[in-house]
Amino acid sequence: MLPDPERKLLRILINYPSPVHKSRMPDFRRLEMMTGRRRPDLLIGLHYLEDHGFIVWPDKSVTDGIQIIKTEELEKSSPKRNIDYWTKY
Repeated sequence: MLPDPERKLLRILINYPSPVHKSRMPDFRRLEMMTGRRRPDLLIGLHYLEDHGFIVWPDKSVTDGIQIIKTEELEKSSPKRNIDYWTKY
């Protein structure tokens, strides 16, 4: 499970590219505004995501080259369903 700041950063990176944003990643200034974190903290978060295999970030000076490899949903297990309530009562 990802820590909250890194999970938030990953969610932004996953959801940001769209036709409205011309299918590109947000720059550092935009990430600072969206996360409320400063650039050094963002760099730490991006390195954390890269070290744990969530993103690939070849050019560390810009965010345009970030590629998402996996999302945190892959780590979650499926919810357990309790159907006994509906079948036995």
